[in-house]
Amino acid sequence: MGIKPKLLTKSRFKIGCECPTKLYFTNKPEYGNNKAEDSFLKSLAEGGFQVGELAKLYVAGGTEVETLDYEQAVAETETLLKPENVVI
Repeated sequence: MGIKPKLLTKSRFKIGCECPTKLYFTNKPEYGNNKAEDSFLKSLAEGGFQVGELAKLYVAGGTEVETLDYEQAVAETETLLKPENVVI
């Protein structure tokens, strides 16, 4: 098992725009995250899933990459992006 890559997600990008130092310290277990148990933030995250489901209703015929495994998701996405017109 190799070193897990640090991905620049939408959330991490936003944090980096606010404060590069915050970006450095995010997800480091030796530094506490007082937002980890915040019920409001958990409900916002759930809202993100709801937006994804709504997008599927608006744009039919798409393919969802469901795996949570990073390498598998990248490989599947690369395969799906080969046709000229695709909805993922």
